[in-house]
Amino acid sequence: MAERHYKAFMSYSHRDRQVANWLHRALETYRLPPHMIAAGKAERLRPIFKDRDELPASDSLGDAIETAIRSSDALIVLCSPAAAASPWIAREVDLYKRIHGDRGVMPVVVEGEPPGNFPAPLLVHYENGEPTDREAEPIAADMRPEADGKKLAKLKLVAGLAGVDLDHLVQRDAARRQRKLVLVAGASALGMIGTTALSAYAIDQRNEAREQRAEADGLIEYMLTDLRKQLEPVGRLELLDGVGKRAMDYYARQKLADLSATELGRRARATMLVAEVQNLRGNNAEALPAFRQAARTTAELLERKPDDPERMFNHGQSLFWVGYIAWQHGRLEEARKAMEEYADISHRLAAKDRSNLAWQMEEAYSLSNLGTMAKEAGELASALDYFRRNVELTEIVSVKEGRPVAREIEIAGGLSWVASTLQSLGRMDEALEARRKELAIIDKVVADGPANIEARKGRIFSLANIGQLEAFQGDRAAARRSLDAAIADFDRVLATDRDNTLFKELGRSALRDRALLAWSDGDNALASRQFDRLEAIQTDLIARDPKNHEWTVSSPAVLALQRALTDRSDLPAAALHGIADKWENALDAEDPDRQFVRVASRMVHAAAYRKEGDTARAHKAYSAALAVPETKGERVDFRSIALRAVAAEKTGQPRMAAQLRARLKKMGIDPLIDDRL
Repeated sequence: MAERHYKAFMSYSHRDRQVANWLHRALETYRLPPHMIAAGKAERLRPIFKDRDELPASDSLGDAIETAIRSSDALIVLCSPAAAASPWIAREVDLYKRIHGDRGVMPVVVEGEPPGNFPAPLLVHYENGEPTDREAEPIAADMRPEADGKKLAKLKLVAGLAGVDLDHLVQRDAARRQRKLVLVAGASALGMIGTTALSAYAIDQRNEAREQRAEADGLIEYMLTDLRKQLEPVGRLELLDGVGKRAMDYYARQKLADLSATELGRRARATMLVAEVQNLRGNNAEALPAFRQAARTTAELLERKPDDPERMFNHGQSLFWVGYIAWQHGRLEEARKAMEEYADISHRLAAKDRSNLAWQMEEAYSLSNLGTMAKEAGELASALDYFRRNVELTEIVSVKEGRPVAREIEIAGGLSWVASTLQSLGRMDEALEARRKELAIIDKVVADGPANIEARKGRIFSLANIGQLEAFQGDRAAARRSLDAAIADFDRVLATDRDNTLFKELGRSALRDRALLAWSDGDNALASRQFDRLEAIQTDLIARDPKNHEWTVSSPAVLALQRALTDRSDLPAAALHGIADKWENALDAEDPDRQFVRVASRMVHAAAYRKEGDTARAHKAYSAALAVPETKGERVDFRSIALRAVAAEKTGQPRMAAQLRARLKKMGIDPLIDDRL
């Protein structure tokens, strides 16, 4: 049997396993932009060999490890004090360099200061399969927050492994929305830009001003491109902040009509790079104005040549970034306007050449963006139309490409959006049909490639949602099968990487709905076991990122209240009051779970008052649950409707209860949450 060939071999200390797991997953799931794939680059950077555990104590590397190193194009070494002290990592580096020389060696700093955190062979130059007395000068990506950070470090590795230009990778990767940038500079650039470039604009005489402007633009572009390559090893992205601010002040004073196409192009590149630096560092308050300047510039270029495909594409990317950052900041009107203009340009670009599949996918992505924004705004009918058009267009492209796996997974993802939107509209039969189409695609991908993690993740999510829909429709046996299959898949995938937070997120809905189904069936023990598993996952996620609002507030609120109404309803009254008080007003008005949390909290209070024998307060709490206003827009929270029907019954309003249940029946929904209340 032929040896397996690896894109890279990853060497790391067991103490750095969590970082290694993240980086391995991030690299193997990265997809190069379509135009690079069309130019002959591989779509994915895989397989990457990752030795999970320290090797057993012996004097030589295991045969499997040696074979993998010999069959690898590159060596990724995670550098830390633990790595520097590991004899096994030193031997892996030594063997790689004896076979391949210094070529393809990619150190990644995860902890400590170079060179003290480098395994010794990294610092030695090898020739003809032997170490020499000369020093090697490896250039490292630096994952530490104060340096490159995880995002930029990953993108440096992608560029090195794929053999592509770093700047091109950043600027042209919009189809997959890789919000990354590769740009570092040293302190010498700060003085250069301040003393020479930015003073140029003040010169009054036109000819001299034009010459000075060209010099300034040239210096800025030199700083943002060529100089970066020389200064990249310093890994000090924050040094660019002052330069970026001065550059933006300089560009803000320009009159675009006075600039030539060459000057505008240089200005567009520079402002986009400055903006993406700020986005990479998480400073979106500074990124948004810079993206706006880039969009103004690309708009001017497009106005001069309205049918130029490259200018159309570039302006579309500028608009996407303006819309995306504005959306993150809650500036919804600006975000929607930019995204709609981006979609319009993408449509016109795609119409120019229907054989250009990258342009067709650009239109498909723009439709998905509009759908996401419409869904979050509660405009579900519009969102559904966008998502369906996205699926149709992606399907056309996939057929023309010969149905590649990555494109088929994108179709399944589009169908998932269609299904979730239909479910929010209360159209359960159609939602279930869309979910089953999604699952059919994913099952074929998994059958052809069982190791495809993207497909396995999609299968967990699809099965969990199918199980929920089957339970709503009263097909409990089918629901049990689907939910149990989702949980089994979840367990198998999680066993491969127990630090993977995305896997844990995907498993939550299956565990929740399986617990609710068990409780509805009267199996309290199974319900508690599944709820306990879900609670343990939730606790783990909170520990990993205490600032994640969804992990620390929204999900814990829903889980605590669901348990207070189901398997923990036998808690003492004081404990139930405490749960309700803690979560009733914890969610923001925009949170889609807010209505359920407020209704459920009042239902828990009512149950606690009944335990205390206080029927008057219980009646008042039930009435308060009934009084919670429904979410505005087209979204339907069937959980809240079901609980309010119970509250209507408890307050002696059978007609209202019947009306609420009739709404659910019309949608084909029989919720689990109210079965034993």
